[in-house]
Amino acid sequence: MIEEVLRVLPSYISNEIVKLNCANNITEIRIRTKSKIIVRCSKNEYIIDFITTPKIILDILLNVSKNSIYAIQNDINNGFVVIRGGHRIGICGEVVYVDSKIKNIKNICGLNIRIARQVFGCADLVLPKIIKGNTMLNTLIVSPPGCGKTTLLRDIVRQVSNGIPSLNFSGKNVSLVDERGEIASIYEGVPSLDVGVRTDVMSNAIKSSGMKMMIRSMSPDIIATDEIGKKEDIQAIKEAVLSGVSVIFTIHGDSLNSINKNDDIKELLNLNIFSKIIILSNGKIPGIVEKIYDTESLGGAI
Repeated sequence: MIEEVLRVLPSYISNEIVKLNCANNITEIRIRTKSKIIVRCSKNEYIIDFITTPKIILDILLNVSKNSIYAIQNDINNGFVVIRGGHRIGICGEVVYVDSKIKNIKNICGLNIRIARQVFGCADLVLPKIIKGNTMLNTLIVSPPGCGKTTLLRDIVRQVSNGIPSLNFSGKNVSLVDERGEIASIYEGVPSLDVGVRTDVMSNAIKSSGMKMMIRSMSPDIIATDEIGKKEDIQAIKEAVLSGVSVIFTIHGDSLNSINKNDDIKELLNLNIFSKIIILSNGKIPGIVEKIYDTESLGGAI
């Protein structure tokens, strides 16, 4: 999958990255104007002795947009672009506002390329904890940024969609609201990543409206999305649960205490909407489960 990233980089940069002999373990590439390029692998960090110029950053964006920056302007305004393979390119620069809305980010001075990796089976140890009979329990995955929550969510979606014979769990219709295009990585209408045979994907839709649309149009058994937290998300989740749909979501945080500081999320927790809460570790290795809470054992309000 790293080939998709190397393809949008100038050849003189991609060649240097290949020379590091860690292409299969790269997690992040940082490119900053007037700075050296930093490549992070799973266990090491490498500095490429090459000073980035504004033209290099422009060339990368031109490659991403197939020579039409206008085609990705909305993505730029959101601060990131997702390319084929699910890789996310974060953008940093000078924000231009018009009528209190972001109109553009100009003088782009930094790119953060996060490498998406599909880890098949990474949810194997979690699934028996969140499945009861032939039902997936309402689940919330809590994780700091970059610690594997999207990767874990993707594999859970894939497996509950396909069915899990070892757990006598038949495949379910899953509605995946992929607001930022990172989970399924839709390219020309087709997911670049495997999210299961019974999964319908609504990409580039605001989570709250996307969930409501899916309930009305796709009759899902399960709804999944990444990084909830806004008040609008909370209302949509309530409607989903009242409709009898199982839900699985992720949220940024490192503990129950941290997510409790969000009043809207605290409301969901106090309503016992989630049966299971998975906490991922903030360690060097992403995807490590630190704890799984059974909310019934917590006695209601958390």
